[in-house]
Amino acid sequence: MFNAQININIGSTTVGTAPVSSFFSYSYVQQIYPKQEVNANAAGNITGLIFYVDPSATIFDSSNWTVYLGHTSKTAFTSGTDWVPASQLTQVFAGTVTKNNNKVEVVFSTPFAYNNTDNLVVAAKENAPSIDINNFDEAFKVYSHLPSSTLYYKGDGMVVDPASPPGGIRADYKSAITISGLVPRSTAACPFVAFPTNNAQFVALSPNIKWFPVSGADSYKISIGTSSGSTNVINQQIVTGTNFIPSTALNADTNYYLKITAVSAGVESSGCAEVIFKTVPPVPVNDACSGALLASVFPYSYTQSDAISTTNNAGNIAVCPDAMNDGTWFKLVGDGSQYTIKVTMPAGSTFDPQVDVYSGTCTTLACVDSADNGGGGATETITISTISGTTYYANVGSYEETIDAPEDVFTIAITKL
Repeated sequence: MFNAQININIGSTTVGTAPVSSFFSYSYVQQIYPKQEVNANAAGNITGLIFYVDPSATIFDSSNWTVYLGHTSKTAFTSGTDWVPASQLTQVFAGTVTKNNNKVEVVFSTPFAYNNTDNLVVAAKENAPSIDINNFDEAFKVYSHLPSSTLYYKGDGMVVDPASPPGGIRADYKSAITISGLVPRSTAACPFVAFPTNNAQFVALSPNIKWFPVSGADSYKISIGTSSGSTNVINQQIVTGTNFIPSTALNADTNYYLKITAVSAGVESSGCAEVIFKTVPPVPVNDACSGALLASVFPYSYTQSDAISTTNNAGNIAVCPDAMNDGTWFKLVGDGSQYTIKVTMPAGSTFDPQVDVYSGTCTTLACVDSADNGGGGATETITISTISGTTYYANVGSYEETIDAPEDVFTIAITKL
């Protein structure tokens, strides 16, 4: 059938280590092509693959291939050893390949039955002991896609056994490829949204929405609403690139429903899933020193769940010897007692806070003490001796001295000793 082939980013101009390495003696590469990206009309027999070679490259010494296909539920490789097992792969080719018109065509002796339900694994190993010296090291065209879409090993020591491959390296690209034997859908594939991810929290009010390009698409349509299926914020706005920033800021602390479709020759992709995300909360009431929350009953405890929205006000604070971000603020009035101020983060947090305590007024702060003893997720503690009637300000912010880094969720506890 004339149209029984699916082309995926065959116009790519960059090169990488897929489907094999031409720059090392031996290699083994697995690549995952999600069902959504394959975009086949129905299940069918894959009869061959075409890979694309840089016009200046040679593959004379990188042409002894064994090729495998398989099904997988994986969308990415989670580590350098997360290979799809050989038992889940079917060998479809073994022999010598050649470059012809900047292509390498691999024709299967027996077709591979693709179920159009799972994702497709394309695996290949190169068995020749020599290498090709090319201008760009590697010879084959690749395109950027989902993180860890490819897992590869390349070396000069041995032919790889797919039943027990060594640890490899993950890559965020895949081979430009033609899949022969499958009929494409009549509509373009649905784009993969890179940002925001589904169910993302704390998304900026003017987010830079990004997606991966769809092979054959000439434009995209963006819709955003505040309920599933709605377009009350952005209604089918046409974009020719692969990113989009709303012209009007979104509302804080709001759930949004995003849908992106691809358009090819005037036909829009169908059945594309929504991405749900939630924007950052409003700026906290204790964002500035003047709005510091008063601790008057002890023990005092407050969980700052909206710290991500702090503004850093006039910039970093250099009152104490170890400068820090302007974070969120708390205060207490001294009575001659000692107080312990402890800041903790939820389990798994990577937020690295600093705690500075000052006396004086918000416009004339004087350093009392500072704590930045741990790394991300570590507890910070300060104990201060107070003077009766003096106001003390505690600033909890990111430890960076010269850049504005975001704060995150923390709990402050103030105990009178």
